[in-house]
Amino acid sequence: KPHPTSPRGDKETWIRSKYVEKKFIQKLPETGRAALQRRNRALTQERNTQRPALKPKPNRATLPRLPGLSPSPTDLVPQNNTHKEVEEEEEEDLSGLHPGALLYRSAALQNFPVMADALAHGANVNWVNVTEESSTPLIQAVSANALAACEFLLQNGANVNQADSNGRGPLHHATILGHTGLVCLFLKRGADYNARDKTQKDPISIAVDTANADIVTLLRIAKMNKEMREMDGAFGQSGDETYQDIFRDFSHMASNNPEKLKRRSADPKSYPA
Repeated sequence: KPHPTSPRGDKETWIRSKYVEKKFIQKLPETGRAALQRRNRALTQERNTQRPALKPKPNRATLPRLPGLSPSPTDLVPQNNTHKEVEEEEEEDLSGLHPGALLYRSAALQNFPVMADALAHGANVNWVNVTEESSTPLIQAVSANALAACEFLLQNGANVNQADSNGRGPLHHATILGHTGLVCLFLKRGADYNARDKTQKDPISIAVDTANADIVTLLRIAKMNKEMREMDGAFGQSGDETYQDIFRDFSHMASNNPEKLKRRSADPKSYPA
């Protein structure tokens, strides 16, 4: 790395190597890959203990591979896989994932080394998985109630209002699932509480339907605060202070006592697409 007194040519060469040619980017950390593979195996074991038999998948090509890669041997395995073969399949899938798909999968696991590596290798933070209702890594993190992963993605430019194929953005999903801490986070980041999905449901109407008082309160206060700020007069400042106090309390609770925000959540599939 050049020093402040180094020749201009040396500085330009170093900048070009780091930011254009990306010569200093390391490969996917083995620790991150191993952790993600272990998590995949654990999830596979949990799914198999919950049902008596493994149902064959009609099509396992759910995530795209890097261009130019030929199918792995597991692509040709018959559908009546044994438990061991399923584990190997998960591991080989990981090694061949497109950077965007890798970010998508690791977001739900809050695996930050893998997420950071995927972004360093060119992953689009708003990558869309067309095989799963055009969900994004941020929506995937919402499904796992991964607050830290959502914050990480937002800090790296994730669109807080990008909707899936059903017209539901991260705020819709957090409301349906009853994730109060995430609702608070998205509202602070400018999420549109008036956005409607394909069924013409906005987050407030969803929160009312699911009888989630905390989320209804947050959404209505956010709406009221915006309206008051748009008005002339002294009410704007008072409303803004109240808004900040309430959201500060919810944010603190979401980070330090998330169990206090647990409420009955709705099944996303219960809402028609």
